[in-house]
Amino acid sequence: MLRSALAALTGLSLLLAGCGSAPTRPSGAAASTSATAPTAPADQPPPRPGQPPPNVLAAEVTWMKQLFEGTPVAIAGEDDGSMRVDVPLTFSFDDKSNAPKPPLRAVMDKVAQTLARQPSAKVHVGTPGPAARTTAMRNYLIGRGVVGLRVVALNPPPGDGVTLRVVPGPTAIDKLDDKALPAPGNAFPANRGSKS
Repeated sequence: MLRSALAALTGLSLLLAGCGSAPTRPSGAAASTSATAPTAPADQPPPRPGQPPPNVLAAEVTWMKQLFEGTPVAIAGEDDGSMRVDVPLTFSFDDKSNAPKPPLRAVMDKVAQTLARQPSAKVHVGTPGPAARTTAMRNYLIGRGVVGLRVVALNPPPGDGVTLRVVPGPTAIDKLDDKALPAPGNAFPANRGSKS
């Protein structure tokens, strides 16, 4: 088995050399450290059991930043792995209206796409002003295919603008360990005699 693995690696090296793109390897002591897999930054705490790692929405944050670059929309990744999107109130609602303006609708369209790609995530929405504005935002997201249970109102809103905060959901459980469970103890009454 070891010989077949070595033969496969040798074949791969020859294939890459034939393509003119043979991999280069650093020399010296750096060669042994650079070949290892990248590790998580030391300042990040490990994820809590049943929770996704903090960078599960990192690609979504990058995507949203690229989409709204040059606009007053602020997108940031938060320490808990959430994506926060802030839209200034002047681009969100007219003074006496509860209907979202086109810039806010454009942001909510993209948030709905993020939620479609992240099926366990939820979005927290908040806006200053009447509660009907938050309801209008919720209804707009539902109209874009987001299940109503995934839209949560932020009361009070965290700032003076509109905030949409996409929060990653728990990851799927891929392994159960019965040894970690407590013994059933006295969960069942003792057999006092069998009837036959």
